[in-house]
Amino acid sequence: MQAIFADWRSLMAGIQVWLAGGNPYGSYPHPVFPNTMVHVGWYAYPPPTLFLATPLALLPWPISSTIMLLVCAIGFERWVRLRSGRVGMPWLILWLPFTQGIWIGQTTMLVLVGLIWAEHAFSEGRDIRAAVLLALVMLKPQVGVLPVAWLLLSALSGRRWHLLALFAAISAALWGGAALIAGPQIYAQWIAGLGGYTSAIPDRPLLFPPVGPILGLLALLLWYRHGRGDAFGLALLVNTLIYPISVVYIAIAVAFVVIRWRRDWPWYPLVLSWIIPVVFPLVIRTPDTIAALTQAIVATGLLAGLLPGLPWRLAHRVSTEKP
Repeated sequence: MQAIFADWRSLMAGIQVWLAGGNPYGSYPHPVFPNTMVHVGWYAYPPPTLFLATPLALLPWPISSTIMLLVCAIGFERWVRLRSGRVGMPWLILWLPFTQGIWIGQTTMLVLVGLIWAEHAFSEGRDIRAAVLLALVMLKPQVGVLPVAWLLLSALSGRRWHLLALFAAISAALWGGAALIAGPQIYAQWIAGLGGYTSAIPDRPLLFPPVGPILGLLALLLWYRHGRGDAFGLALLVNTLIYPISVVYIAIAVAFVVIRWRRDWPWYPLVLSWIIPVVFPLVIRTPDTIAALTQAIVATGLLAGLLPGLPWRLAHRVSTEKP
């Protein structure tokens, strides 16, 4: 079993290596497992994250990881209540992709929280807040490059020059500032390390066989029934399904889409994400079996947007709607 907050602790360790004058994109002692070296590219975040996250790297990892988790959980819960009027915290417990991401300390949820609040600020005309959040989200572009592109194109068509100029200025400061602080060689080290990073992860989009086509059909049905007219949500869903990293935690963006599109989502399909690995364990580990299990788990999130609510829940909703 992977150690708790292993990804987050590795991220902090990479920054500590950089602060000590080393190459964070090279190999160095593993921060979690003794007598183990991390491989080249283990720290795959772009150079601006080195100085942005330095304050957290100076703290003990239990404190820094708790801060990160609280920002994610509070930001998610506030957005869910604002969007649907419901409690969203059970998603973090009942849906396996969320729980896995929290356990290993993945930053995917942190970036998604920034993305959905950027879209909220954008829709309310708060261009400064939207620009800042979008520039930060693009430090992990694989999570939401398509919805970010849609928001920027919308700003362009709406002639929101202030937002676009501020986004460009902040991005330039982040990426250029990294070269000034760490030296231009940091980008060469980053690019060299990405080869080692990509060779160590599943490189199959969620839409690929064996179960991917079924995911595509479920996503299309969800969009047709609940999401037509929401280009941002559609861009986020497509981005999640086509990005070539087929891991469970990357799929938590599906939850944000379901919450946007269906306020009365049922909880029971989420529990299936825990049952599937028990009923169909990975006895033989091949790229196909790993992908199939991942895709089946992700499908439970889409089912939460498609399956009917429980009868008692429907009855309660009808009774509250009566005059």
